[in-house]
Amino acid sequence: MAEDRKSKEEKLKKKILEMIQGNQVINATQQSALLDPLPPREKVIGTLDNLFNLKNRSFRVIKVEDLGNYKIYIQVPGGKTDYDFIVWQAIFNNSNNIVELKIPKHDDLGKTYLELKRHGPILDEYLINATIRYIRDRWPLNKPQNNVIVHYFKYLNQNLLPEVMEFFLALKWVTLQEDANYPPPKYLGSLYTLSVFATLEVTGDLKTLRKIIRFKY
Repeated sequence: MAEDRKSKEEKLKKKILEMIQGNQVINATQQSALLDPLPPREKVIGTLDNLFNLKNRSFRVIKVEDLGNYKIYIQVPGGKTDYDFIVWQAIFNNSNNIVELKIPKHDDLGKTYLELKRHGPILDEYLINATIRYIRDRWPLNKPQNNVIVHYFKYLNQNLLPEVMEFFLALKWVTLQEDANYPPPKYLGSLYTLSVFATLEVTGDLKTLRKIIRFKY
């Protein structure tokens, strides 16, 4: 079963790669900017549908974030709900060739989270606070008031900020995806995503995380 899922993902990845390289994607980075701060969990489905017409289930690849060599795309349709989509992150080299394309899973986010915390005392101390503010409290990334980046990382080495922004942009779309797939109040949605980082704060390693977390909504 796992091999079947992996095979399907590889076939899908090939198709997504061809569409990106063939410039067959919709550029919606301006619409994505309107998702700062993230909408309340109960309003995610309506907001995403208004911005990206998720009710239209025709196959589309939409570019939603662009940080130069780091980009995020969403692919419609997904398969869990009528508003489902799949998140893809792409890393480009300086020749604008894709060197990595993958679906960022909770495990990937957890790994990045732990790596960031090893970059010094500021990230080690405040990354969990910023993550909670961003997911649970819906603080913005870029707007002046209660901006999580300025509030927590004002004195961080500027060379590390691109990595921090990449983490939060991937987290942004996984958060939105979970709230769309498993909408509150019936389900917890992105609060399960938040539980990954809370668990990592307690356990400190991915191996233990995998034993504890079971994503049953």
